[in-house]
Amino acid sequence: MHAEIERASSPSRCFVVGVTSAVYGEGKTTIAMNLAGTMAQNSVQRVALVDGNLRNWDLQLRLNLPPCVGLVDYLEGKEDDLDNIIQHTELENFVLIPAGRAAINPSRLSRSPRLMEFMNEMRMRYDFVIFDMAPILPVADARVLSSVVDEIIIVVRAGITPREIVSRAIETIGSDRVHGVVLNGTETSMPRFLQRYFL
Repeated sequence: MHAEIERASSPSRCFVVGVTSAVYGEGKTTIAMNLAGTMAQNSVQRVALVDGNLRNWDLQLRLNLPPCVGLVDYLEGKEDDLDNIIQHTELENFVLIPAGRAAINPSRLSRSPRLMEFMNEMRMRYDFVIFDMAPILPVADARVLSSVVDEIIIVVRAGITPREIVSRAIETIGSDRVHGVVLNGTETSMPRFLQRYFL
């Protein structure tokens, strides 16, 4: 994914990738975290991971962050300084922006002019922004947020999500916006008696 995203990006401008899924439980947050971390570790480019799921703070919980201000506070106008919502990591070129808390009205926030201000500022500061979004079909604001990113990666859980559901999600955001699909939770095709030699 890292190599594919680098090929699709331009060296002269920030590239924003939204990571989403058709429905809940596909593993999109894990994929977003791993992708952003891998990009930061394997390059000198400036990478930001943003929790764009305005309905919960799953990323925050996963990363064990203490209660703090985040994207929701910035979009609601309760925090004006972007530096105050940025969480630095042990890697100099990698930062996190948590949601902070659940939004009272996520749909309204996703249409806020402050979202474009936020995105413009992020594009000036970083080379790559990985945006962990809410799932497309159950959440209307995810469809709005998909319009502010350059391309989208859809995460699909193997053997769980029906093909029609995935097709509907792709149609909803537009197939031209989808950079690729990640098949998550696949089983190896290697015979079980051989697996022990490779684990």
